[in-house]
Amino acid sequence: MFLDRLALWLGRTAAWCFALIVLVMVYEVVARYAFNAPTIWAHETAVLLASLGFVFGGAFCMAEGTHMRITLLVEKRPGLARLSDGLSLVVGAVYLAGLAYAAWRMTERAIWRFSLDGSWDPERSGSTLNSPLPSYLKAILFLGAALFLAIVLVRLVAWLRGLAKAAG
Repeated sequence: MFLDRLALWLGRTAAWCFALIVLVMVYEVVARYAFNAPTIWAHETAVLLASLGFVFGGAFCMAEGTHMRITLLVEKRPGLARLSDGLSLVVGAVYLAGLAYAAWRMTERAIWRFSLDGSWDPERSGSTLNSPLPSYLKAILFLGAALFLAIVLVRLVAWLRGLAKAAG
């Protein structure tokens, strides 16, 4: 399915962000302590890279089927496994729908800001670099939550169809 392939590709690509964080931090430490020339961009870059990895990690795990499960009850009673799967999909869909909605509202307020002269003025970090990173991170959170929600909804529909087949 397209959404699974997209989530898997995004997850694998975003995983490389953690390797880049290591490189950025090594550069920062060497620049700061060996050359007494700290950067103003290393921290915000590391935050952006980590955010990409974490935001798309949830959808990746769902697409790959590697989310953690508490199997104590379902291993002893196989009938509970199907119910547990359905319940987790419903709860996940409700949570992710709320998260996606809240992230959209935050993104809207952070990105669609304009100065009195009409120029675009997205939310900024307030640091020395003062990048528009917070507004982009909110947009990334929305995209990650929406992708995760779409995958959960597809799985929920398949679960419901399986129930209908079993009952019919």
